[in-house]
Amino acid sequence: MTQPDTEVAIVGGGPGGLSAALTLGRALRATVLYDAGAPRNAPAHAAHNVFTRDGTSPLELNRIGREQLGPYTTVEVRQRRVDDAERLADGTFALRDDHGERLTARHLILATGVVDELPPIDGLRELWGTGVFHCPYCHGWEVRDQPFVMIAQGPHALHMARMLRGWTSDLTICPMEGVAIDDAERQELVALGVQFRPAVQSLVGAADGTVQDVVLANGERLGAAAVFTSAPVRQRSPLPEKLGCTLHSEGMFAGLVEVDERGSAGVPGLWVVGDASAGFPQVIAAAHEGSVAGAMINMELLFANELPRGRGTATKGSQHGG
Repeated sequence: MTQPDTEVAIVGGGPGGLSAALTLGRALRATVLYDAGAPRNAPAHAAHNVFTRDGTSPLELNRIGREQLGPYTTVEVRQRRVDDAERLADGTFALRDDHGERLTARHLILATGVVDELPPIDGLRELWGTGVFHCPYCHGWEVRDQPFVMIAQGPHALHMARMLRGWTSDLTICPMEGVAIDDAERQELVALGVQFRPAVQSLVGAADGTVQDVVLANGERLGAAAVFTSAPVRQRSPLPEKLGCTLHSEGMFAGLVEVDERGSAGVPGLWVVGDASAGFPQVIAAAHEGSVAGAMINMELLFANELPRGRGTATKGSQHGG
């Protein structure tokens, strides 16, 4: 095998990618991390359930993560987007970034995230992350005891509706047009005090990004509320599918990469962490997955003894940002 340019390449500079880079840096592994600078949670004012950093801006969390890679001279951060990748015949990975530069790596971690497929409701996209949310664990405490409106995009949304009752006693479910709710489930939720109303037509936002009014398709107005929706997702990057990852086709993990408990994606040398994989969609969970994948890669390299420790192109003198 021709010696690759670096031992590990990481695509994605969010919590999963940064955590993997930290673990690998502390293990003296030559690592190149690509950060395009567009995290999924950028619209949110704060990230929550993050040990010692609860309430910190997602962008600030990522800045701190990059800063704390500073002492680890085998880690290079490139503020670039990876446009293409392939697995070569010898098992290494070749990446090409938006500067046209090519890099080969023995292991590849994809922390590329997902894109939320938001429902086509007037005003919703503008309020995403500030008045419209996808996770009660991330945002429920801040809007506790307020009226909640759940926009149901499919029957699986009823699972979230049951969870939302932990943060409010005033919950209204508004199924999207064409979404059928089983009568038995509907009656069960009604018995728990949940209301059902017609589909939401539009949302009216306040200056601070909260939802000032929820307008229904029949013209009814529900007033101010915290709005939740379990939006389906799609992979942000085409790389997981191109490299042979298997995506879940249905259920709550639909569109997410199937991985094992270590983050291995079923393709030798390929790992997927964070929101792109089928796990718990939280900052702290992504960081955990990145750390585990980094440790597993280090163990594989140690036992394979394929590359000298700390060798490769990733040195502090050649950093591009970070």
